[in-house]
Amino acid sequence: MTGLRVFWRRLRGLFSGSRADRELNDEIRSHIEMQIEDGLARGLTAEQARREALLRFGGVERIKEEYRDRRSLPLVETALQDLRHAVRLFRRNPAVSLVAVLTLALGIGANTAIFSVINAVVLAELPLVEPERLTVIWGKLSRVDQVEQSPEDFDVLIERSRSFEQIAATERANFNLTGAGDPVRLEAQCATANLFATLGAAPLLGRTFTEEEDRQDAHVALLDHRLWQGRFGGDAGVIGRSISLDGAPYTVIGVMPAGFEFPAPISNRADIWTPRSLATERARKAHNLLVIGRLKSGVTQQQARAELEGIAHQRAREDGQPPGDEYGVNPIPMTAQIGRQQRPALYILAGAVGFVLLIACANVASLLLALAAGRRREIALRLALGAQRGRIIRQLATESLLLASVGGGVGLLLAYWLGGTIRVYAVGQLPRAESIGIDASVLIFTMLVSMLTGLIFGLAPALSAARADLNSAIKGGGRGATGAKGQRLRGVLAVIEIAAALVLLAGAGLLIKSFRQLQQVDPGFDPNNLLGVEITLPESKYPDSRSRAAFHEQALEKISALPGIKGAAIINHPPLSGRRGISIFPIEGRPETRGVSDAPLADFRFVSPDYFGMMGIPLLQGRALLESDALNAPPVVVINRAYADLYAQGEDLTGRRVRVGEEWHTVVGVVGDVRQSGPDREAAPHVYVSYRQANTARAGLLVRTSGDPLQLAAAVRAQVLAVDREQPVYNIRAMADLLAEAMAGRRLNLALLTGFALLAVVLASAGIYGVMANMVAQRTGEIGLRLALGAKPVDVMSLVIGRGMGLALAGVAVGAAGALMLTRLMESLLFGVSAHDPATLGVAGLILMAVALAACWIPARRAMRVDPMIALRYEGR
Repeated sequence: MTGLRVFWRRLRGLFSGSRADRELNDEIRSHIEMQIEDGLARGLTAEQARREALLRFGGVERIKEEYRDRRSLPLVETALQDLRHAVRLFRRNPAVSLVAVLTLALGIGANTAIFSVINAVVLAELPLVEPERLTVIWGKLSRVDQVEQSPEDFDVLIERSRSFEQIAATERANFNLTGAGDPVRLEAQCATANLFATLGAAPLLGRTFTEEEDRQDAHVALLDHRLWQGRFGGDAGVIGRSISLDGAPYTVIGVMPAGFEFPAPISNRADIWTPRSLATERARKAHNLLVIGRLKSGVTQQQARAELEGIAHQRAREDGQPPGDEYGVNPIPMTAQIGRQQRPALYILAGAVGFVLLIACANVASLLLALAAGRRREIALRLALGAQRGRIIRQLATESLLLASVGGGVGLLLAYWLGGTIRVYAVGQLPRAESIGIDASVLIFTMLVSMLTGLIFGLAPALSAARADLNSAIKGGGRGATGAKGQRLRGVLAVIEIAAALVLLAGAGLLIKSFRQLQQVDPGFDPNNLLGVEITLPESKYPDSRSRAAFHEQALEKISALPGIKGAAIINHPPLSGRRGISIFPIEGRPETRGVSDAPLADFRFVSPDYFGMMGIPLLQGRALLESDALNAPPVVVINRAYADLYAQGEDLTGRRVRVGEEWHTVVGVVGDVRQSGPDREAAPHVYVSYRQANTARAGLLVRTSGDPLQLAAAVRAQVLAVDREQPVYNIRAMADLLAEAMAGRRLNLALLTGFALLAVVLASAGIYGVMANMVAQRTGEIGLRLALGAKPVDVMSLVIGRGMGLALAGVAVGAAGALMLTRLMESLLFGVSAHDPATLGVAGLILMAVALAACWIPARRAMRVDPMIALRYEGR
């Protein structure tokens, strides 16, 4: 029955008009007549007064349409009518609409782009079965809280742990693949047979290892999908084929699916997988195994940690060691391990773009407040004619949501471009960076942010407009209590914008200062005109130190003879390679430590005699290594300053002996420190041994050139192949490029945060300009009156600039307090600068004050040029 009544009322209204329409027409006519009478009283002609009344009142038909009671209409129809009205409104104000959309697009786009990075690096699920049940069981060794486990540790975990249904291990290795093309060096993982079951992974082709192959020295291999595609052309017939690894035959038994790998930084990617039995002859206490466990159903990560810590303490008691020292354990859920080091920087960037969005919202809210001020008569008349305030608020909210939706759509395009740019520079710096992009999660995030943004920036204007004073708004209004409240609210929004911009500018300033400090750090060697290449000699072909030394000597001789080569040297782990070889090097005559917490730990390096001179590493004491420090000569070592400072205890260690493995070596010299892991890492203690007295297969060749080192890369590779044509040469890089890459992550953070800070400053300056321009427009009559009464233009300028600078000063004060609290979160990203650096905060404040002054200058000059007569006539209206 209700539906029939509604239908009948609509049908009757089409032909005869309803009584509500007649009442509405009468009410509108009376208000227009009141406006005409006011115009006649001011001396206008009847025609002028009527024309002015109609212009000031607005479109009559539009007001009638908005007034009609829609409580009986369906919600969808009402929403569509609100949407159509919002579209018409923004078409009448294209400049305001364009500014609002672009402002929101910048804020929403920046947030979406950073969320796409966080989604790919942190939130995206690992391509494994129930990854939340997987745990990386790290060991703890003295001051290092993530070290690989030893075979002895692994066996104890298998024997004593009850929290895991599977515990598997894998060890990094490498092979030289020869035959059927150029020799290539492969990254490998030597895994226990249950690793694939632990991870829940199955091969694409063939099978994985059996328990028998795990126990025996089985020469079988699984190929990574990329290797299968690139080297073997995706041939399914590769299963059962024999390939040559380090000169030994291996049978291919399977191919892993695309995307199967340990995400960095858990382990390096693998080109090939072999049984772990190949590594069983290594020392039982060598920390070389990555251990992964799958929790039993119902067991939590906390319960597993408690059990593992109990096992570690029990082992320490059994061996009489301090608890948590040599047998320390540090289990980390695999999902928490991914991007663990990068998360602080990503969360800071997320906070930064949150501030940008806050500024954008404040800017748009300020724009809508100014727009609502011009619509006060329209809104007041609707209220006077019986429209409910909730209806008015809903209409204004629809306008805000429309703006936010369009801004979100444009922002999504901006995020697509910005995310792609970040992906290019983040590959190699962030795990899973190649998957950064727009997916369903990012789309949902953008939609939610857009809707929430629309509600946030539309709430204040809607409430302000709905609370309008009817008498003052209809009769004269525009300026009065409501206008003053609107100005105060816009002033508060401007203060918020300045404060948020100061926080971002201070953070960017800290990163800039930190990066400059980092660039001035001496890495300990000269990276210019320095080429680095790496080789790994197969043990089957070079089984001992003598054969390896012979290869190295021939390679150095041939490379040094090339034109444009100034020197060449060998080191097992070149600087900036990211590899370390930590061992204990006790000093003779010192008491043996019970554990490793106080043991003299150092990185072990074997080098050729001319390494220090060729690299520009200074000799501080004693002598360097000599050609005479050969295999049968007395064993000697050179230590660096960090080792001497940390362990010498005030003694001169030259002439003393340290133990390298099971043999005592005499310290013959002290050299300068090299920042092996990058300029932002302190130099670690190092012990250098002659490559002729060391037994290792992996080596880096460092070549000093007279020009661009990369131009000689092919010639250097050819000389190595001239010694052994089956020896791969890999990781050919200029050391200056490696040094730049070591700071690439910080450079990316700096670029993003600085860009967001500059965007915030631009938006904040636009916001304070808008506030001041609107204030001048609203107070034109007052300014004209001041000028008519004898005020000087400079006084008017001082009034406007003083008001604007007062807002800026309040914003800087609030922002300074916020910066002091929030920049503490950036400490992990800083180098050589305090998070509370007063100079940086002061410069950021001065920049914003200068920007605010420039933003106030144009409205102030406009106010100076106000014609008193025109202004007073405007005020009289």
